[in-house]
Amino acid sequence: MRAGQQMVDDHGNQVALFPLEYLYISQGENGSYSHQGILAIDFLGWGQNGRRLLCPYYAPCDCKVVYHASYYNVWESLAPVVTPNGLQYITFEVAHDDNPPPLGTTANQGDLIGHTGTNGHVTGDHLHLNSAIGHYQGFYTVSTGKRQLVNSSHIYNTFYVNDTKIKRGYGYTWKLFNGGNVPTYRKYNFKWVLYANKIRSRNV
Repeated sequence: MRAGQQMVDDHGNQVALFPLEYLYISQGENGSYSHQGILAIDFLGWGQNGRRLLCPYYAPCDCKVVYHASYYNVWESLAPVVTPNGLQYITFEVAHDDNPPPLGTTANQGDLIGHTGTNGHVTGDHLHLNSAIGHYQGFYTVSTGKRQLVNSSHIYNTFYVNDTKIKRGYGYTWKLFNGGNVPTYRKYNFKWVLYANKIRSRNV
């Protein structure tokens, strides 16, 4: 998705969009480095000139931070959204931003919500993304010792990739939403606007 992008279906339901403008996978599901047995995927920041550090990513739908830690956040959609698997609430973890917004932060679809980074146990700048269906229910540990969101889902079954440029998609079944409209309304969250301006100054 692009910065500020918004999309709804013919009934006014928001369409969940992949949060980066470019899609470049560095580690896939069940990756041998740190994703054994889980559905999370790591993405590098990318731009028209190649690799981009501290790359911005955006709210895939209207959402709220429901869990906050020093190097990651869990966001939850404020309403059911259109996904490749139907209309449903979604939650998603974004990790390694150097300055994740605080608990309770709300964002409108298309708002800046973070950057790729190196915060936490990482070997390089990237976004760790894990998505799940339904309301936030915490994490659980799989047999390999790795952890993921309860009710985790494939990212390609959670977000559509309209207006995302796929550079390295690992052959996953990324999907486009057919149709889609720009909503006729715009909601603003003043507290979030101030915070977004703060982190936008780092690297947009």
